Amino acid sequence: MTTTPVTPIDVQVRALLASMVPIDHRTNGELCESLAALEQVVNSAQAEQAQVMAEMGCRATAADAADAAAFGGVLMPHQARSEFVADDIAVTLRCTKMVAATRYGLALATAEQPAVLAGWKTGQLDARKAQVICDGLVDVSSPAVEDLAAEAADYANTHTAPEVRRWLARRVIAADPAMAEIRRSRAVADRKVMLTPLPDGVSELSALLPSVQARQVYDTVNALAMNAGTDDVRTMDQRRADALIDLLVGRADPPRVQIQVTVPADALLGETAEPGHLAGIGPITSTEALHLAGITTGPSPIGRSPIGGGPAFETGDRVFRRLLTDPDTGTLTDIAETQYRPSARLDRAIRARDGVCRFPGCNRSAHTTRSGTDLDHTIPWPRGKTTPANLAVLCRHHHRLKHSPNWNAHLEPDGTMRWTTPTGATLTTYPWAYAEAAQPFDTT
Repeated sequence: MTTTPVTPIDVQVRALLASMVPIDHRTNGELCESLAALEQVVNSAQAEQAQVMAEMGCRATAADAADAAAFGGVLMPHQARSEFVADDIAVTLRCTKMVAATRYGLALATAEQPAVLAGWKTGQLDARKAQVICDGLVDVSSPAVEDLAAEAADYANTHTAPEVRRWLARRVIAADPAMAEIRRSRAVADRKVMLTPLPDGVSELSALLPSVQARQVYDTVNALAMNAGTDDVRTMDQRRADALIDLLVGRADPPRVQIQVTVPADALLGETAEPGHLAGIGPITSTEALHLAGITTGPSPIGRSPIGGGPAFETGDRVFRRLLTDPDTGTLTDIAETQYRPSARLDRAIRARDGVCRFPGCNRSAHTTRSGTDLDHTIPWPRGKTTPANLAVLCRHHHRLKHSPNWNAHLEPDGTMRWTTPTGATLTTYPWAYAEAAQPFDTT
C-alpha cells in the first residue's frame, strides 16, 4: 500500500483545521479569523502549484536545448516540448487549454519576480494580485523594476487588486516618464473598433481607445442615458445601449461632460515629471496631464490640444476641470467652504479629495452624482455640520451599511476615515494621494 507524501501545504491545512472548533461553535470574530487563515493557505498552495508549473516549463526548455544540440542546433517544431507544457497542465488539471495557459503564464512571470513569488508563497498575496503586479511591470525598462516589484508586493498585503494596479501604474510612470510616454504612444497606435456577431440577433461592439476619449465617450453615453426621464421603464444598461446608438446614428446631440485632470502643483513650473491623474481612469503621464490641463502648447498627445487655462476650460464638446495638489502631501489644496447644503464647488472638492467610496476596499468612483455615490455626513445632520471635515463619499450600498448595527465610521479633519466592524476590527482609509497614488485602506 502506497501513501501520499505529506507536503508543507498538507501540514498547514491539517494544523489549521485541527486548531479550529466546529464552525457552528465559533464566534463571529473566530469565523472571520478562520476565513482569513484559510485564504492564506489557499494562496500558499496556489503559489506552490505555480512553482511546479514553472519547473515543468524549465525542464521542457532544457530538454529542447539538449535535443537541439544533439541535432546540430536544429529542432523540428513537433519535437519542441516547451510548446506543449500548457497542454500537459490542462489534461492534468482537467481544465481548458486557455485556463492552463493563463496559469502557466503567471507561473513563468512570478518566477522572474522573486519578491512577488515570496509574497504569494506566504499567502499574503493571491493569484490576482500577483498577476496585476507582473502585468504592471511588463516592458518596464527602469533598473528599479526589482524595487518596484518588492514595494508592490508589500503594498498588496493590505490593499485590493484594483488599488495595487493604480498604485503600481503611478510608480511605473514616475520611475521612467520618457519610457511611459513611449509605451502610451504605442498603445494608442493600436486603437481599434471590433464587431463580434452573436446568436439571437445581437452583436458585441467593442473599442480600444485612448483613455481620455474612452472616458469622454462613456460619460457622454451615461449622461444621455440618465436624462431619459424617471418614467422610462428601460434598465440603465438598456438606456446606455440605446443612447450609444442614438448618438452614433445622429438621433441625439451629445451632452457636454466634464473631464477632471489633477496635476501636481510643481509640475506647472516644470520642476517635476510626477504623473497626473485623470478622474475615473487613473494615473497618466505628466506630458498628457499638462496638455489636458491646458498648460503646454504644441501637438497634443491625444490628438486635439486643449485651449485656455484656469481651473476650468473648454475644448470642443469637453469641459476640463483642473485641480492642483500639494507637492509634499499629494492631497488637494484649497478645500474650504461651509454652508447648509454642499455647493457644486464643495461637492466637486470632496469627490476629488476622496476619489472613490471611502469604505475599505470599495472602488466605486466618486466622480459626479451620477456615479451612484453620495456625500454622507459622517456625524448626522444637524448635529454634524456640512463641512469638509464631516463629509465623505460613500456608494449607496456602503452608505446603508454605515447606518447598520455595530458599524462605526469616524472622519478626521485631514480626511482620514476610520471604520470599526461589528467584530471590533479597525480599518483606515485615506484621502486620494495624487502625488503617491491612493492609500485607500489599512488594517490594524
